[in-house]
Amino acid sequence: MQIFDNIKNYFVNNTEDVDDYSNRFYIRSIEVDNTKDQKVNDIYLKPHKRSFFEVAILNRTTKSIKIGQQTLQKTNNTLAIVSPFQTINFSKKDKKDTDIGYIINFKASLFENLNNSYDVQNEFPFFKLHSLPIYQLNDNDFFGIELLAKEIFEESRTSKMNSLNIITHLLLVLLYKIKRITHNSEGISSMNRNDIILAKFEQKILSNNNTFLSVKEYASLMNISAIYLSECVKKATGKSAQKIIIDYKVLYAKTLLNHKEKTITEIADTLGFNEVANFNQFFKRNTGITASQFRKQLS
Repeated sequence: MQIFDNIKNYFVNNTEDVDDYSNRFYIRSIEVDNTKDQKVNDIYLKPHKRSFFEVAILNRTTKSIKIGQQTLQKTNNTLAIVSPFQTINFSKKDKKDTDIGYIINFKASLFENLNNSYDVQNEFPFFKLHSLPIYQLNDNDFFGIELLAKEIFEESRTSKMNSLNIITHLLLVLLYKIKRITHNSEGISSMNRNDIILAKFEQKILSNNNTFLSVKEYASLMNISAIYLSECVKKATGKSAQKIIIDYKVLYAKTLLNHKEKTITEIADTLGFNEVANFNQFFKRNTGITASQFRKQLS
């Protein structure tokens, strides 16, 4: 499956002379794009993945988009959150497309203190690896988010000094507003009970102070049985509950390996491995390379 890494070039027919800040940030206005003669590349109609985060602030959407195991239906006042490496594919663009909203794409490297995917997901738990949170907002909450997105869009189209600093801080404000609005939200639009259980399971993993528990322990925190948790996760993702925990553990390990001041032995201890050899086996089994090799790639 194809994975797209270049944010700005991901969008079809993009001829705008707009800074993408070294492939770290790009915002587009759906309404503005609809006024152009846009064509759809067939590659986007097939399932694919991106290496960057996305927040879609949708005032109105008239088409369905499948992300992961869920489908975003035609709706208004919606936030759609997409994490890196989630599978996505679009329906063909309708000639009478009247969608309104903003789509913000960014990489963790945009931020100084949240410069890894795990850091972003840990700080903003609505970015989950496997489930797609879709939030239906009331008019007041949506207006505040949309206003921030508009300000970010307008700033990105200027060439004034300190533009990147302003965009970065505005984006952080937007993400923290979303975090506050969606905290303990019951408004996640899911297709079925399995998706809801998956979303809550990932929430527990991300909110446990970087400590990884067993499937049984997470199930206990959710007041359900481990068997039921495993069944729901398997139906929603095709993966076992244990594999979901491993995915987050690997992501956190990569984050720690980015911090060069920590030795691999210290990282193994932080992740709960009694022996560094056990950590090395775990990392290579799940990534195909050793922790040392991964760290060398970062140089």
